[in-house]
Amino acid sequence: MNICGVLVHVAPDMAEEVAAAIRRIPGGEVHDFKENGRLVVTLEDTADAAAFDGLTSIHRLPGVIAATLVYHHFESGHEDTDAHVIMEA
Repeated sequence: MNICGVLVHVAPDMAEEVAAAIRRIPGGEVHDFKENGRLVVTLEDTADAAAFDGLTSIHRLPGVIAATLVYHHFESGHEDTDAHVIMEA
């Protein structure tokens, strides 16, 4: 399991479009959306894509000013452990 917490800063007039594009990235989820153009995002590994590939995709989206990795969690696949992500915007 691989989880990345990302703070994405976008041009405010592009925020809705960027949020929609992030939701289309495999394993991408937008958790918070601020009017000032800041998005709180998590990316998880999927069967088809690595979470870090999602971060690269975010950087390439039109309207993105910066995307910063603020949290990273990796587990080697042990079934008896759980990962918990707690983020504040």
